[in-house]
Amino acid sequence: MGEMMPSFRRALSKLVTLSCMVIFTAIAYAGPSNRAPIPSHLNGPTVGLGSPLPAVEGNSSDLQIFITGQTNFQEVDTIPQLGPVFNGHTSCAGCHLQGALGGGASINEIRVRDNQQPGPVHTFAVDSAGFNEPTSAGCAVTDPECMLSHCQVHEVRVTGYSTNLAACDPSSAQFIGGSNCLTGRQTLPVFGDGLVEAVDDQTLVALSQTEPEATRGTAKFVTEVGSSQSRVGRFGWKDDHATLRGFAGDAYLNEMGITNPDHASEVSECAKNDPGLETPPNAEPEDPTDPDGRADIDRFADFMRALNPPPSTASSNSPGALLFAQVHCADCHTPVLHTSSNPAAIIPASTGGVAISASLNQALSNQTFHPFSDFLLHDMGSLGDGITSGAAGPTMMRTVPLWGIGVRTTFLHDGRANSVANAIAGHDGQGKAASLAFGQLSPADQQTLLNFINSL
Repeated sequence: MGEMMPSFRRALSKLVTLSCMVIFTAIAYAGPSNRAPIPSHLNGPTVGLGSPLPAVEGNSSDLQIFITGQTNFQEVDTIPQLGPVFNGHTSCAGCHLQGALGGGASINEIRVRDNQQPGPVHTFAVDSAGFNEPTSAGCAVTDPECMLSHCQVHEVRVTGYSTNLAACDPSSAQFIGGSNCLTGRQTLPVFGDGLVEAVDDQTLVALSQTEPEATRGTAKFVTEVGSSQSRVGRFGWKDDHATLRGFAGDAYLNEMGITNPDHASEVSECAKNDPGLETPPNAEPEDPTDPDGRADIDRFADFMRALNPPPSTASSNSPGALLFAQVHCADCHTPVLHTSSNPAAIIPASTGGVAISASLNQALSNQTFHPFSDFLLHDMGSLGDGITSGAAGPTMMRTVPLWGIGVRTTFLHDGRANSVANAIAGHDGQGKAASLAFGQLSPADQQTLLNFINSL
């Protein structure tokens, strides 16, 4: 992995091409069972985006853990475990599918500034009219014509959501005056995230201390569920998680309504005492830790942790790379990072206490990789999402990794930009100077820089 961008040898043999609505509709046919059947054929690696790390591919035990995690990542959850309110996703694959399994998606999760219940606005509820009918998947709370169900009425009340809310602009007089607003959050890809998890805290803290003062990032410390130690956050739009297990557990609860060992309480009690919609208390968590020491959230983490970074054709000596540094994109979009010499010391064990294997620890250790992100928070001014999450205020956003950006179709946290050039133009706050510098380049140099970014 010492080259500017490693080439891939293998990828997943089966891409997930179902849209969220197709997966959602499938619930109607799934029946009352807890899980949809797991495919009998496990998806091994092949050539292309989404492959496992080469060392994982070459180790039969680690590869099997990766494949099992990959299968669980595609598994469809059903009622009553699903919900009672959720975001239209019935599997992780439902919204991590762009380019290959594990990719992002041009799908917005909605959040409201004055949300009384931390987390996303849950678009669907399992008691939506017609939900169990094969001809209907109910209606989304975002649809102005939706006849809200009991659970959706409850969701609107606790979140403050309205179809009339304006998008958040943290620099506006309305926002400063306290007006409610909403923001969208695009689904982020997870390629290469095992390497990101394996970076020790001091590396990111030191990076924040050495960046130019005008663009200096902030390391946000978070304490994951089940841990007594804080670590530097690096996952999510606001750096809310430091580990892939933490990221997976939070998403399983807040996006799909699946309680798990790290989050054992439902996000809503709107279906309380309804045996058709609510899991019995003695069946919580809905995602238990199995005898092998892993719950589904651990298997999701297994899959994400072993994913290779996206392939790239970029060269560090190209004219585009030089322009990237010249206009100060590299001030925040750090080209090179290095992993810890012993990632096992900072990667948490599974919910049943199973540590990562010695071979995976070796595969992740002392690696040089090229995410083009410092994974720190930066003040982005009007480009902020308006949401406060711990130490991340309404204008603070994590630097988005640029690797793999060539398969994206929409950009920025809410997908407002339909091209990389428009995304650069939208930068504000600590990113404004780079945006202006890009605008001052000749059209030819702008295209050279854009070609470089799209090759990452």
